[in-house]
Amino acid sequence: MITRRRLLLLAGGIFGGYAGWRYFGSSDEEAFVTVVRRRLDYLKLDLDGVNAFARDMAARHIISNDRLRFLNVVKPLYLHATLSTKLGFGSALRHGEERIVTNYLLSSDFLINGADESRLVRYLGYYDPMRACGNPFAQF
Repeated sequence: MITRRRLLLLAGGIFGGYAGWRYFGSSDEEAFVTVVRRRLDYLKLDLDGVNAFARDMAARHIISNDRLRFLNVVKPLYLHATLSTKLGFGSALRHGEERIVTNYLLSSDFLINGADESRLVRYLGYYDPMRACGNPFAQF
């Protein structure tokens, strides 16, 4: 006969195994792609460009690996739930999302093409404000 304690231990073991598998088996690039696709779902994105951006962003180590791996663990919940920004976790998550999405939009041709939502957004190269003429608002 299965008791409640054994059932809870079994459920906890299954969840712990899943969380460990997702945490150690995930990559930073996967988290970046998830954030960009979730926040910019109204745009037509070049998926190869999004993957290239994720590789470039992960290579710079701007955001903590632990945070990105945690996002991969809760990915099913992240994709379908909205968190209030009044909560500390929701506010921190929104701040990280804003950093990623801002870097992607500055690194793409979205602003160069006048923020036209009907066009395909292509990744040009990682935006570096210290590089000469890297500003998408520069007029020649």
